[in-house]
Amino acid sequence: MSSFKKRITALPADDLQGLWQFSDYTIALDKTGEEYVGYIVESDNPSWKPNDIKLKFILKDNTLSAIYYMGDRSQREISSVERYGNNAIILDDGFVAMRRLNPKEEDAQEVNRYVRLITANSPLFERVSSDTVLLRIPSFFHGQKQAIDRLIKENFKTIASTNNLIIDIRGNGGGSDASYSEILPLLYTNPIRNVGVEMLSTPLNNKRMVDYAEGEEYPQEIRNWAKASIDKLNANEGKFVQLEKERVTVEQFDAVLPQPAQVAILIDKNNGSSAEQFLLAAKQSKKVKLFGTTTTGVLDISNIHQVNSPSGNLTLYYSLSRSFRIPDMTIDGKGLQPDYFIDSSVPKYQWVDFTTDVLEYQ
Repeated sequence: MSSFKKRITALPADDLQGLWQFSDYTIALDKTGEEYVGYIVESDNPSWKPNDIKLKFILKDNTLSAIYYMGDRSQREISSVERYGNNAIILDDGFVAMRRLNPKEEDAQEVNRYVRLITANSPLFERVSSDTVLLRIPSFFHGQKQAIDRLIKENFKTIASTNNLIIDIRGNGGGSDASYSEILPLLYTNPIRNVGVEMLSTPLNNKRMVDYAEGEEYPQEIRNWAKASIDKLNANEGKFVQLEKERVTVEQFDAVLPQPAQVAILIDKNNGSSAEQFLLAAKQSKKVKLFGTTTTGVLDISNIHQVNSPSGNLTLYYSLSRSFRIPDMTIDGKGLQPDYFIDSSVPKYQWVDFTTDVLEYQ
């Protein structure tokens, strides 16, 4: 390793070879022919030992692709390999985000910010300019709700005294609708209409509701709702069941905040499920515009459940509900369109600056 470190320090700054870190791993990326092979140096995952090959980069026609070795050693082919500066590589829009440890070069501030935002595992808040602040929400998974709520509470005075708010949800694949409940008051201007769903009742599907009712990790509000739903579902096996009293509910808040006066939400092709449900609610506000690219389109058939096969070798993921928006307003396979399309001539690490310029244009 000492000879490897000595060798890489003499290489050009843009050479891929070096020590890199991502997730639970530190790897040495070494060039062999037209391939860059990533060998495990350190791993917090006991399944991976030093010198195991975790990934490979292949350079062909000046284009990088990658092979990533999963936990069972199967290969995942990756065609989207993006380099940002000399110290960051993003695979499949954040599936893997690698940071260079050695040799490390200085990168532009906007590149460092993009890498920090896109690789964040928890919500972040930061000031972009005197007139604009940014809230980064990488996931709406239920386990993130407390962190999202806490971050908003800690920074509420700043948000409510700044003219512009950017909410960056790029890469957010959804989770729980409850996770964005504290975001809505920040952008609220008028009552928000939410179109509900109906659940398919089967013994297996209904067991998930029992798990919700008995799961101590869930808030009491969700547990109570699940308990109230079980009898209705069990009495209507084989049918789609409307659990709420009304197909459409209307949500209202006590006040409209003067600031932020403008709210921009950064979206991309990886937004789906609860992230798209959040967008349906948010875009009803007169303050909100969506910036970026079209979302995934996975919301009409929703509420993902998973079941393991008897062997334990396979996991089936499937949906439990369908939206009452069908067929008049469908999203699946189409996604939600941005108000401001950010085309490919604007690098992803410049999206925040691009959006800020639009918000602050005089």
